[in-house]
Amino acid sequence: MAARIRPSGVPVLAALALGALPASHAAAGELVPHRAVYELGKGAVRSGQSVAAVTGTMTLAIDESCEGWSLSQRIRLAITDAMGSDIDSDSRYASYETKDGTALRFQGSDWQDGNLVEETAGTAERESPDKPGTANFVKPERKSYELPPGALFPVAFNLELLKRLANGVSFAEMHGFDGGNLEGAYAITVFVGKERESEWKPRPARGKAAAEAGAGEVDPGGLMGGKLRNVRVAYFPLESQAPEPELEYEMELQPNGVSPVMRLDYQRYQVTARLVALQALPRPECKK
Repeated sequence: MAARIRPSGVPVLAALALGALPASHAAAGELVPHRAVYELGKGAVRSGQSVAAVTGTMTLAIDESCEGWSLSQRIRLAITDAMGSDIDSDSRYASYETKDGTALRFQGSDWQDGNLVEETAGTAERESPDKPGTANFVKPERKSYELPPGALFPVAFNLELLKRLANGVSFAEMHGFDGGNLEGAYAITVFVGKERESEWKPRPARGKAAAEAGAGEVDPGGLMGGKLRNVRVAYFPLESQAPEPELEYEMELQPNGVSPVMRLDYQRYQVTARLVALQALPRPECKK
């Protein structure tokens, strides 16, 4: 992200899918199918950078089947620099992973000003989550990576993070893989802050976010409110062994799993995401 606007060129923001865990439908550590829409705006800008304005939307959805989880994410950004030049970025990702953690299918694409900049697609397989496996890319080129034992796929990362938070963990280190770029697996660190009040206030979505959110209340299920904790997540590519994280973000996280406010750090600048729509999706009826 240092050279251009490439949200899909960094790890998929899987943990941001925590933005919909209705307390009335999920116990601690249990993830339910959902769709969440966030309105994006400019946060902090590093010294010397010339980002004048940032607007956009982030839409996240998790669907559950009896055998697995489907995750989709789309981030659309319009960035204006100090000279008035505009860049439109559209990042898309979709994946399906089995609940037993043995298989993942993924595809992602990054568009800039209507032109395709980068595309990834492939699969990952292993005998069991505690054993090493292999990630095989077919786009943008044929390339394989070894997956370390215990590497978590996108939704599995959500589930593991919720479980650790429910157990009062304030720091965690994990490995993860999503296929969002050709970096292979990541080392992920998680820091959990002290309990505090949220800065989120309900407000109608505006512009493109309004079209994504649709009509109706922002929080029809009454999921917002109460104390929460601030969670900061950082991704470090295992392949490059870089000392600095490739991506960092932080989010407010309520005890019921709802994340009303997030801050995405894209190195050059920061993007603030505020929840404008939250919808629980139906769960499948599976034979036991």
